[in-house]
Amino acid sequence: MTGFGIVEKSLAAKETKLYDALGVPPDSDENVIKKAYRKAALRWHPDRNPGEKKEKAEKKFKEIAAAYEVLSDPEKRAVYDQHGEAGLSGEGGPGGPGGQNMHFQFQGDPMDIFKAFFGGGDPFGGGGGGGGPFGGGGGQRRRGGGGGFPGGGMGGGFPGGGMGGGFPGGGGGGGQRGGGGRGAGGGPGLYDGDTSVIALNQGSFPAGAGEGFVWLLEFYAPWCGHCRNLAPKWSKLAVALKNIVKVSAINCDEEEALCAQHKIQGFPTIKAFVNGRMIDYNGDRSAQHLKDWAISLIPNKVAVLGSPDKLEAFLGRCGGGKEAGKGKKAGKDGASWGGCVLLFSDKKQTSPLYKSLSSQYAGKLAFGEVRGLGEMAAKFGVEAAPTLLVVCNGDPNTAERFQGEFKSGPISDFLSKFAGGRKCATAVKVDANTDFSSLRVTQLKQLLKDRGVMCPECVEKGDYVKRVKDLYVQ
Repeated sequence: MTGFGIVEKSLAAKETKLYDALGVPPDSDENVIKKAYRKAALRWHPDRNPGEKKEKAEKKFKEIAAAYEVLSDPEKRAVYDQHGEAGLSGEGGPGGPGGQNMHFQFQGDPMDIFKAFFGGGDPFGGGGGGGGPFGGGGGQRRRGGGGGFPGGGMGGGFPGGGMGGGFPGGGGGGGQRGGGGRGAGGGPGLYDGDTSVIALNQGSFPAGAGEGFVWLLEFYAPWCGHCRNLAPKWSKLAVALKNIVKVSAINCDEEEALCAQHKIQGFPTIKAFVNGRMIDYNGDRSAQHLKDWAISLIPNKVAVLGSPDKLEAFLGRCGGGKEAGKGKKAGKDGASWGGCVLLFSDKKQTSPLYKSLSSQYAGKLAFGEVRGLGEMAAKFGVEAAPTLLVVCNGDPNTAERFQGEFKSGPISDFLSKFAGGRKCATAVKVDANTDFSSLRVTQLKQLLKDRGVMCPECVEKGDYVKRVKDLYVQ
């Protein structure tokens, strides 16, 4: 090897400026380079960096475009890896140009690189029929064409189109979220600092039955104009549905794997998670339409009690009345802890809050609703609506009335005292005439516990019944 060859090889080994511009190592494959360019270009797009930051952003944006033009082309990349910038400028020797300005042969508009990558559109541009993949009648986001997001195709915008989505100072204008305060896209997520919208990631994403809640899920990107337009509505929705429906958001720039798992192709994408299954939303994105849709998805486990017979059967789910002792056979929404929740209401429909509570406490408490005041209300001494109470073990004499404000938080605190079982277990009245075999094992265990008695030898229900009889029946 000649001395010149040694020098040239040494130079090539040190020439990593283009890789550094994208923040990737020299051995990165094509997909890593595409991903790095996408992230860096979106970060340093001049429209996303107005004011004092714009000059720096324009310089970085050009450097990123220059780096991507070379590293995305196998032939140019091979020349750069072997000869550095000198090779790209047509001067193969080590003394060629290059330096720190990254001009070499990139004399075009970096925006052309950007638009080509994104399928001919600019995701920061305003609305209108001819905008980028997220403007007006813009296209559905999908990967392809060299990693870009082709425009056209299925509409990804708001119904009616034409709603701009640019960053402040560009396109159709995203403005400030909520009419003031910080910009909607100024940070890594649109909902940073928003205590009403739940930010989800791979570890916190709802699973199973979702804790009995309906989950609204918005998959978004911080740079998406339509996502920025939706943000204040989504926040308003979260406040309106607090403790009734879980309103959440997933930042797909940060949670790429999670968004890919759910096949997200456009922004924003709205889904609901209900009882372990995903449901797509394709309707109007006004706060009211979204709220109506969310409420319609809440599982309703409330029994409407229109007659004394229905009330009697309902109380049987909690260990009293004609259904006493039948346990789960008393109904699919029976109460495992012996508690029946009764709402006496003057409304014609079950409220969203009460439906949500019935779903959250499914299998622990049974929920019934009596509409109007009459014979059934008089049985419990109820004279006004709304009145909420919990009946233990089907016995009206154990009814405890809720005294707080009719809001989700206070009501949940009240119901939680019964959902654990101890409160209703201690409400069981026992004497020589008690039919202990009609009680649940949890109630029998609680009776023993109240007497400070352990029963390690108890296996079957009959063992607990015998042990309790020995204590309570003299």
